[in-house]
Amino acid sequence: MATYKEIHGVKVQYRDSDATAIEGDVWYNASTGLLKMYQSSGSWASGGNLNAVKHGSAAAGIQNAALCIGANLDAGPEDVVESYDGTSWTETVDINTARGYFGGCGTTTAAICSGGYGTGYTGETEEFDGSSWTEVADITARESNVCGTATAALSAGGFNPGSPLGDNQSIVESWNGTSWTEITDINTAGRGGGFSGTQTSALLQGGTPRSAVVESWNGSTWTEVGDLNTGRTQNVSGGESNAEAVTFGGAATLAVTEQYDGTSWTEVADLSAGRRKPASQIGTREASVCAGGKGSGGNTNATEEWTIAASAETIAFD
Repeated sequence: MATYKEIHGVKVQYRDSDATAIEGDVWYNASTGLLKMYQSSGSWASGGNLNAVKHGSAAAGIQNAALCIGANLDAGPEDVVESYDGTSWTETVDINTARGYFGGCGTTTAAICSGGYGTGYTGETEEFDGSSWTEVADITARESNVCGTATAALSAGGFNPGSPLGDNQSIVESWNGTSWTEITDINTAGRGGGFSGTQTSALLQGGTPRSAVVESWNGSTWTEVGDLNTGRTQNVSGGESNAEAVTFGGAATLAVTEQYDGTSWTEVADLSAGRRKPASQIGTREASVCAGGKGSGGNTNATEEWTIAASAETIAFD
């Protein structure tokens, strides 16, 4: 078994006061006579409601600066975009093509959205510069997932019934800010899962018919890694690489939240209400947003914010 020093590179610290918050850090507080450690835990809290109920929206940004783009409402697709400042949502510039079940990534001033379903399945990509949306190069027409930035993105898997690629698809395309290029396929075709990370370090989680399957992308190869504890589809996620993520929601109206540490998934705090197809994907493993979606009572405008915080805890010896 590895020692604390072998893991952290230093011995357990002897201090007169508590240490700065670093998850897993252990020290002896000489002033209190207690052995302490920092432990992180996550929780959901209510955020500002969207102005309108919606599900199947694309998204971009971080917890306190996000876009919720379009939707696939029961009455049909919409083109409305709302912007979040961490407190409230404000309607902003509409996309050109109304649609839902598509992917988005980037920031509130530099974003893209691609694919989805409007009057039919589309490959249209639109680029946002903070003031207007402009149509640029298309991806392969399908329901899509997207992660990355406005100039370096990845789209993996998808769905388009009757397509030559099959209904559930394994196609992966890479975006360089100008055009999409087909690259290495995922191992298990599917749609509607959580997708987070970057163009060179991503994690695809669950989906139909993938269920609990998770695949990791290192910039050249897709590798199946630890399964989700609860198989799901129509979930969304937050994360910055293939080594960390949080995934939540799903059909049918699932509230379960799971966190990934680079090896395995751990069930953590549930959403206050289960929902599928909220806006995807906003934020990181430590700070994400769940906006809208379809719950047991239908479409919702509710927003919940996920935050991981570290706290100093006393180590007890039984």
